[in-house]
Amino acid sequence: MIVSKEIKNRGTYLGYFTVGKKIVKERSWTALLFTEAPGMKRRDYIAMGDIVYGMYVLDSLEKIGKAGGGEGWYSRANTYAKNPVTESTNAKILRVMQKEFKPETKIEVYGFSVPKAQSEYFCSITNQTLHFEVEQHEKVEKHLTKEALNQDEDLRFCTQLNWGYYERIT
Repeated sequence: MIVSKEIKNRGTYLGYFTVGKKIVKERSWTALLFTEAPGMKRRDYIAMGDIVYGMYVLDSLEKIGKAGGGEGWYSRANTYAKNPVTESTNAKILRVMQKEFKPETKIEVYGFSVPKAQSEYFCSITNQTLHFEVEQHEKVEKHLTKEALNQDEDLRFCTQLNWGYYERIT
């Protein structure tokens, strides 16, 4: 199993980013601008729930990420358009794209749903059994990132590699 191929083969095509100019209230900056996949709308991204996604440039896996919460991928895609001065991941992606690729090069994104796990806990204080959902997408992201690194993927967009974040995963 090769992680970079499996995310793309088994995932849903979410759309692509291009490097462009973002303008908000007379201020502008270079940003990652998202184009939705054909047929996909905001409601479709939200309906996917928590996801893990792969970002590809020219078929090369450059990042494995996660998106969750109420708006999932829709919210995460909008975060990539924020000013790189305040978003380190955006800054790194833009540096790599501007240094190594042509301006029109697309960053394609494929993602797959990671449902919350159902769990229960017996509370000895109230003598009640509590039922709740537990997010899993962060652990799946870490697992796949570690596997991809073991398969010699560069993951050039991943900022956590600078922090040694994945070396501590067992």
